Amino acid sequence: MAFKIEKVAILGAGVMGAQIATHLSNAGIPSFLFDMNQELAVKGLEGMKKLKPSPVYNPKTLGMITPCNYDDHLDKIGEVDWVVEVIAERLDWKQGLFEKIIPHMSDSALLTSNTSGLALSEMVSSMPEDVKQRFFITHFFNPPRYMKLVELVGGSETDQEAMEDMAVFLEDVLGKGVVWAKDTANFIANRIGVYGMMLTLKLAREKRLSIPDVDGLTGTAIGHMKSATFRTADVVGLDTLVHVAENAYDKGEADEERDIFLIPDYLKSMLDNGWLGAKTKQGFYKKVDRKTILALNLDTLEYEPSVKKKFDAIRVSKNETYLPGKLRSIVKIDDVAGKFLWELHAGILIYSANRLPEISDDIVNIDNAMKWGFGWEMGPFEIWDALGVAETITRMKQDGYKIPAWVTNMLGKGIASFYGFDGQVKTYYDPASESMQAVPTHLLAVDFDVVKKTGGLIKKDWSASLIDLGDGVAAVTMHSVLQPTFNPIDGSMIGMFDQAVDWVQENGYKGLVIASEATHFSAGANLALMLKAIDEKDWDSLEAMSKGMQDTLQKLRFASFPVVAAPHSLALGGGYETIGACDRIVAAAELYTGLVEVGVGLIPGGGGNLRMIMKTSDRLAKGRAGAFPVAQKCFEAIGFAKVSMSAKEAVAIGYLTKQDKIIINGDHRVAKAKEEVLAMSEGYAAPDMRTDLFLPGKGGRLAVRSTVKGFLKTGKISEHDAFIAEKLAFVLTGGDKGGIMKPLDEQYLLDIEREAFVSLAGEPKTRARIEYMLKRGKPLRN
Repeated sequence: MAFKIEKVAILGAGVMGAQIATHLSNAGIPSFLFDMNQELAVKGLEGMKKLKPSPVYNPKTLGMITPCNYDDHLDKIGEVDWVVEVIAERLDWKQGLFEKIIPHMSDSALLTSNTSGLALSEMVSSMPEDVKQRFFITHFFNPPRYMKLVELVGGSETDQEAMEDMAVFLEDVLGKGVVWAKDTANFIANRIGVYGMMLTLKLAREKRLSIPDVDGLTGTAIGHMKSATFRTADVVGLDTLVHVAENAYDKGEADEERDIFLIPDYLKSMLDNGWLGAKTKQGFYKKVDRKTILALNLDTLEYEPSVKKKFDAIRVSKNETYLPGKLRSIVKIDDVAGKFLWELHAGILIYSANRLPEISDDIVNIDNAMKWGFGWEMGPFEIWDALGVAETITRMKQDGYKIPAWVTNMLGKGIASFYGFDGQVKTYYDPASESMQAVPTHLLAVDFDVVKKTGGLIKKDWSASLIDLGDGVAAVTMHSVLQPTFNPIDGSMIGMFDQAVDWVQENGYKGLVIASEATHFSAGANLALMLKAIDEKDWDSLEAMSKGMQDTLQKLRFASFPVVAAPHSLALGGGYETIGACDRIVAAAELYTGLVEVGVGLIPGGGGNLRMIMKTSDRLAKGRAGAFPVAQKCFEAIGFAKVSMSAKEAVAIGYLTKQDKIIINGDHRVAKAKEEVLAMSEGYAAPDMRTDLFLPGKGGRLAVRSTVKGFLKTGKISEHDAFIAEKLAFVLTGGDKGGIMKPLDEQYLLDIEREAFVSLAGEPKTRARIEYMLKRGKPLRN
């Protein structure tokens, strides 16, 4: 990157502006947060401490944000490399603010707007010529910490190199996914996403589907966010939805689907009533109390109990493991849900195709915008491929849809899908050149599918593969065959870890990376398999599961080469036990990790207690805190099932160490983990078995027991919680051999962990917790 961004000014300390400043602080970038007066600027910053979900990785970094006002601090504008405007969507207000701050900017500073729909051509109309070259749109999606998308929009006079510098900064420093959009109404994601929402509203009325029915059909069942359509609208705000739809209508004279953006009467009535969604506590849904949520009847505008019907389309789709199979099965079912979802997808696919080259020059930017901005698992053209292009076009024609000419032309050239693979790289169809082009990829983004297809696959099993990352580094990638999203640790994965250690050593490789191909690294152990063993009273099998995982992870730990884990998203229970056994962790910043086994009536059984004891002992060693604080800190984390809300918080809890690395762009974690392996491999020596672990023994257990009794007496925990705590305390205080003058070794701690784990599995209340978690996806308090 030729141009460096080291300090930023954010104009507007509202929720969005303050969150952008906060995310900059997450990345270590200081900023000035401006508003009309100092009170508003300070209020905006203070709000970040209370906002949920939290916009911060570590609250301490909020100190990098300086609240400012336009009367006293305009000179600060001259110190920054980037000025980003984040005020209300009024063209005259934005232009007035630009006139005020431009004279104070340095000659090289970039100026951008976070507008979601105003035209760049109008915003620059009164700017000096040299500033026009440095001005463009950086449209962040809300909330900016969690939503990956930033849309970049330039104008005819914008310096392309400046935009490319910004794209590098956004991707590498802020961890964003950048799409290149055009200066059209609502850009890419909101144009297609709100079209999809408005089409959903229309089809729902036509097919007499209720609000809960529609949300049951348009959420995770089709690879969209869990909040689906109406709940998403409530969260975003119905006033915001209407504003975006009206913008598309007003500026869409040439849009063949323009009328879809007309606001239906019931939505106008809701706005008149002030029912704007979550911010007014009622919209399409109304929360009465903690347990009762009512849904709006669109005919009567009365709230009713929220009840979802069961449809054959959804029932049949559950037989499919992966989304492409689910979608194919859903749209073929001849019930009202199947017809609704077919018409919804057909409309979105054709509308997306008709937007080329209006809103984007290629399908890749459109697909990425929908995945990164609206949380779709697959973009529209990826969905079209999954459904079968030729097959769906035949059905679309039968149903009276007009197929975009470039799509018909693509099939006429013998190209059967929008995406392909040419033997080296992934490709996409480019209508402009009427040919397949390479999908643009970042140098640090490792695509496991491409690695495997280009000779990098060494071994493959049901749920894990061993691949060659090049330069003498191998990787185990996990991909659960039964639960591809949550990726629970199973025997196939454990077996591949074991084989990988042998293969790397035998082939003289430099080291090993442990990674996941799933949405999550791993949400824990295979509870279904565990429940089966419990029901069969097969305690030997449970013992073998625990010991097999312990032994294999110890084999990773004592390998003669560095082993580096590259976790992202959820790494819970067995997922954490896996990464905790590695020499180093290169974590995505969005890492939600912890030992949560008490929630299902167990304690960690794959070495998790040992990992925490060793890490905590090392962390507290400099302070010479003694044996009890080690056990206490471990108990606080494991006994209360603490889960980090970021990788930085994982360091604070003790799951990660200060030597571990945190990567804001999660797509780069595997490449960075590989770099870490290579750096560590020079002169690497395997660690020695620890025999210097001091735990407090019986005295420590008495102290823990006293605390647990207090919790039990006040009703904060149940009898079974207390029983689990007793078992956990026994392990964390060193069992019968523990004592402040009695050093313990790793194997002894693993043995008593395993014994406690298996004994708890035999408790009826533990069985009930496991079954409840499998059925409901949340813990049972019994």
